[in-house]
Amino acid sequence: MEITASAERQADGWLIAVPELDNFRTTAKRLDKATEQIKLMAEKATGESKCDIVVKVEAVMPGIICDIESAQTKMREATRLQEEASNEIRDVVGRMRDQGLTMRDIAVLLGVTPQRVAQLAPCTEAMSSN
Repeated sequence: MEITASAERQADGWLIAVPELDNFRTTAKRLDKATEQIKLMAEKATGESKCDIVVKVEAVMPGIICDIESAQTKMREATRLQEEASNEIRDVVGRMRDQGLTMRDIAVLLGVTPQRVAQLAPCTEAMSSN
């Protein structure tokens, strides 16, 4: 079960509203404490186990939330690009090995250590050299 809580920053903490629980409202110094309180309320109201309740907190912080979402989008894109780059560099190392280059030569060309080249080399390459 998922419950959405709206959290608005106040001077000394958070004002929390949960429309799904008869417009339950509370204040909390920290959001993690509020989510625990909401789970307990939901458990009493619905009979659902506290462990099966997920509280999704939506903060009301104009400007900042957009910045968070933008940063998270960029982090997801960076992760995707990192995975893409890793796959490409592994492919390049494999092709260099197929051309007969040594680990040390590849390391110099890539600007990394020979140990890093060994990590990037295809697994079949490492197995066949044993």
